[in-house]
Amino acid sequence: MRPRSIIHLNIADFAACLETMTSAALKDSPVVIAPLGAPRAVVYDMNEPAFREGIRKRMPLSLVLSRHRRIRVLPPHFNRYVQAMKEITKQGLAFTPAVESGMGDGHLFLDITGTARLYGPGPDVAFRLKKSIKKQMGLDPVWSLATNKLVAKAATRLVKPLGEYIVGPGEEADFLTAFPLKLLPGISRHEAQTAARFNLETVCHLRRLTPAQLAIPFADRAYVIHRIIQGIDTNPVRPGPAPNRTSDLMVDHEFATDTNDQDELKACIALLSGQISRDLARSRAYPRDLSICLSYADGIRHHGRCTRIRGDTLFMFRQIWGLFARTWKRRIRIRHIGLACSTVPVRTNQSFLPIQADLFRASDRDPKKDKMRMVQRAAVQVSERFGPGAITLGAALRMPGESAVP
Repeated sequence: MRPRSIIHLNIADFAACLETMTSAALKDSPVVIAPLGAPRAVVYDMNEPAFREGIRKRMPLSLVLSRHRRIRVLPPHFNRYVQAMKEITKQGLAFTPAVESGMGDGHLFLDITGTARLYGPGPDVAFRLKKSIKKQMGLDPVWSLATNKLVAKAATRLVKPLGEYIVGPGEEADFLTAFPLKLLPGISRHEAQTAARFNLETVCHLRRLTPAQLAIPFADRAYVIHRIIQGIDTNPVRPGPAPNRTSDLMVDHEFATDTNDQDELKACIALLSGQISRDLARSRAYPRDLSICLSYADGIRHHGRCTRIRGDTLFMFRQIWGLFARTWKRRIRIRHIGLACSTVPVRTNQSFLPIQADLFRASDRDPKKDKMRMVQRAAVQVSERFGPGAITLGAALRMPGESAVP
């Protein structure tokens, strides 16, 4: 079997790079990306000068300011990071359909196995992609080439913030021999700290233990950790929706004042649900799945996903509100809510949102569902004629005069 060829691109300090691109003076000064005004804010990202000052991600912002009084703090703009990642992903799709990107974190995996006759060797593809991103976006990613995602990601961590690395087939175990456990992908911070209590700080130290011995400190994770330290990873590159088959509808709302008021949050969900539903009707598409992102006042983010979704506003509102309730796991106030709906376009001449046909005859259908469909179609027609603000869910009226931004 032909070994896989996996490219991993990592744009170091992704958020900080995007925030400082418009000001050359900030690039050489310590800059921290963190929410302003939050009482328990933590560092979301920082640039290289700030990293050399000892600042790390998730460090309390109050601690950073007490040690570095003149450091520059910029607020995060999550929408900007997502849009930048979409552009980088688009450039990767020019070489392979198997492109996996993070949610605005500057990481990109490409599976280029079998593409050498089209685009040349793997290092050439990585270099061309790096050059294209640098020319069009002003970002300078590091890259690595390996036979799996684990080793490729570990290699980019080794050469950050600038450089490239190639791990050939069969060299995975040797490459990881002296690798620090705290930097090894797949090993959590807690697991690295547990190993450090036994004076096990590198991969070669951990390899001295048998799987049975690994089970003492790591329990059920022993088998997984044993494979990780050998450089074994069979996880595929999971591409996102293909541009010719699906698309993404995105709406988001940033509160003027951070809130954990349930009525206001429910009103926001109702507002975003109506926006997504109208966008579906406008694009003549079926919803595939929906994901939600909650950004808290201290910079922490939580994600949730729902696959049981339908285009009509009322059903969508109930499903998204349930998804929000399952994702909202903290008492910290929420600053930003984002929704992304993956869709499948449908060619139709209908002037209303297409709805999946029922399995049963018309006489066997629930009359309540038929009434809901009629209401949905009427709502879409009213919105198309008089504008999106002409009709909305009652719950959305509790919003303090703010609107969603598509």
